[in-house]
Amino acid sequence: MATLNDLCGINFTLQKATQGGNIFIGEKHVCLLKPVNRDYIGTIKKPIYYLNLLMNGKSEYLTGLFATNDESIFSGDYKDTLGIKHIVKLHFSDAGKAMQIKAAS
Repeated sequence: MATLNDLCGINFTLQKATQGGNIFIGEKHVCLLKPVNRDYIGTIKKPIYYLNLLMNGKSEYLTGLFATNDESIFSGDYKDTLGIKHIVKLHFSDAGKAMQIKAAS
């Protein structure tokens, strides 16, 4: 199964908008961007979306996406095999029909 790091640099395009979220396809990967459906009580900053990887009929959680000062960019994170946290930025364009995942600089 691919990791969030494996998806960095890939350009995704909106394939389908469903009741459960938006499906994006890029190269050989399919991602589901779905809105957060629960409250995070006591949390100052909560995720707006979840990013899941769809593969072989299964959905695997990759990261929560948080708003930034730029409404077309969301941030997320992942831990590598050493447990070190890395930040990524998801850039949306074309009225939300295009998405690119980049390592934060």
